[in-house]
Order: sequence, then structure tokens, then C-alpha cells
Amino acid sequence: MKYLFYLVLILTSCARAPLKRVEDSMRPAGSPPVLTDTLSRESFFATLRKHIDVMKTSRMITDPMTFGEKKISKADYVLALEEIFNHQNDWTDWISVHFEFYEVYGKDDWGEVMSTGYYEPKVMGSKIRTDIFSQPIYSTPDDLVTINLKKFADKFSKGEKLPVLAARLENSTLLPYYDRKAIDVDQKLKNKNLELAWVEPVDAFFIQIQGTGTVQFPDGEKIRFGYASQNGHPYFAVGKSLTDFIPKEEMSMQKIKLHLQTLSKDDQQKVLNRNPSYIFFKKLDGEPLTYAGMEVSNGRTIATDLHFFPKGAMAFLDIEEPEFETSSDITPKSWKKMPRLVFDQDTGGAIKGGGRVDLYYGQDESASQKAGVMKQHGKLYYLVPRAL
Repeated sequence: MKYLFYLVLILTSCARAPLKRVEDSMRPAGSPPVLTDTLSRESFFATLRKHIDVMKTSRMITDPMTFGEKKISKADYVLALEEIFNHQNDWTDWISVHFEFYEVYGKDDWGEVMSTGYYEPKVMGSKIRTDIFSQPIYSTPDDLVTINLKKFADKFSKGEKLPVLAARLENSTLLPYYDRKAIDVDQKLKNKNLELAWVEPVDAFFIQIQGTGTVQFPDGEKIRFGYASQNGHPYFAVGKSLTDFIPKEEMSMQKIKLHLQTLSKDDQQKVLNRNPSYIFFKKLDGEPLTYAGMEVSNGRTIATDLHFFPKGAMAFLDIEEPEFETSSDITPKSWKKMPRLVFDQDTGGAIKGGGRVDLYYGQDESASQKAGVMKQHGKLYYLVPRAL
């Protein structure tokens, strides 16, 4: 028994601690990867140009940018990115020489990440409530108050992680904002003129998960919506509560949707209510915008935890992507290595910690098909200029 105790002690002490400090979020890679890019050169440089143009003025990019224990001014990082345009014939080789690879903290080991995918849903809807299109897409309520606790840092312990809270004022008392059940079942936002469009409940739920969407009305008119705000409640992946119906290894967006379609409206809503997080939207004239202010770029935009990883940075994502027999399949026939350069522009309620990344796939059916099954282990490295 004594030896068993020591074995358990050793295994426990070797368990990887959760990431808590930005200084520990990444480190220079001991064995840098071979940088290859399976997407087109044209898509890279088009994304790079849009990225730099917005990066110069975006207030959502911290200055200096933090790469673990190393800090670089935003202006210097922009200069390093601009220099890549002078080496378009050998861009990947040039980047490998002039940028240093920093491996992220990871979930189980340095550099390792769980990669998921997101996309822009396109659904049918209505400008008024109907029996089918019964769920509104809401704009931000007037009574939603945002509280940045960093403004009150002197009231907390030094080094304590201070979140941004969403609240409402009731009888001069600040309370947490309404959760999903209060909004969708108890109708707390009814008659406030916040409805942007009406869609099917499951479509509304997945538009919220993706943070963007396009609704087409019966007359052919289309409206695109983008993320505006959130109710402050933590995100819960409803798939975690459906393992009695869908094996964990087979869990995907497509299979969750199929299961929800077998339920009554009341039972369907009970499942959706397990995720108390709620997203509010605004109308968009152009492409959906990321957290950092850039337009999303298919296959090049990633979302990470903004508490640990620098928005605006270029990175190398080494992942596999699904391949399908037909456009209607919900299970991949195989997985193919698809490494590429990416840009950290976005964030998400479910993308937390040092070992998570979400890759944007686009707007078409192929994007939905790929993003819905993405749940792959990969490698993520940030690229830091060697000389400025």
C-alpha cells in the first residue's frame, strides 16, 4: 500500500496545472516546426493586408503585445509583418528565418491544442413571429450594464484575474443579467422592441454559438448579423449533457441538431436552457468583424483566450481537416493534414485556457460541414520577430 501511495503522489504531482499567468502562456519552441502552408499564397497576402490595415488603428489590440515573458510594441510588430510583402516568392522560408516560433502552453503538453471550427450560419427567417419562426434574434438591451472590474483593481488582491461583468439594475441593486431561460421562456425582453428577426429556435441557438449569421426572408431579402454583446453567463456546451444519446467520440454540431429535431418544443428548449450564455446582435453591412476589428478570413482567422494570447499576432497552426464523400455527409471519410499560417483576431465564450483554438471556415455549406465536426488535436505556435 505504501508503494501505491507514492505512485499516486508522483502521478498527481506530474499532472499539468491550469494556465493562470500570461507570462506562462508560451515559450520559445525547443524544436521549431517546418513551416508549410497548404492554403494559397493569394489568400495569405490578402488576409495579411487587411489584417495590418486594421491592426494599426484597432484599440482592441494591446500595446505592447505579450508573448509569454516577451513584450513587443504593436508598431514594431506591424513593421515586421509589413516586411513580409517584400518576400512574396519565398514567404514561408523568409518567415521561418526571421521569426521565432513560440509554442503555446497547451492542454496536456507544450504546443498541443484542441482545435475546433466556427462558421457563419445562413438560415431562413421572418420579420414577424410565426409558428415556425418563433424565436427572435435580439439586439443589445438598454438595461444591460457592463462592469469592467479592472477599473476597481485597487479593491482586489494584486494579480487576481478580474473579469468584465454583465449586469442589470433593479431597485438600485446590481444583479446578474437574465440567463437563457429567463429570456426565452420567461420572456424578460418581450415588448422592448429588440427583435431584429425571427428564426427557428435551434437556428437561433447555433447563430449565437457562432456569433454571427445571415437570415433570409421569404421575399429574398437578406440581413447579416454580428456579435454585439453577451449576458455575462458562462458558456456550457450542451453536447456534454447528450452523451446518453450521442457517443462522446461521435459528438458534432450536426448530430446535436438531429437529436434536437426529435424532441418536442418544450424538451428542446430544456436542452438549450442548459447553456445560460446568451448573445445579442447588431446588423452588419459587410463581412462579420472579429473581436480585434478585422473582417474574418476563411481558413486564416483564429479565436483564442484573450487573457493569455495576443490579438493581432500571426501564428502557425498545424492541424488536420475532415474530408467527406458527399456534401450531405455528417461523418468524415478521412482526415487530411492542413497546416497554415493564421492570425489571432477573435475570441469566444467556449475558447478558454492555454490549449484551445477555434478556426473560422467561412459561410458556405462546406464551412458548416467542416466546422461542425472539428474537434482535433493539433499544434499552435506564435511567430515573434527575431530582429526589429
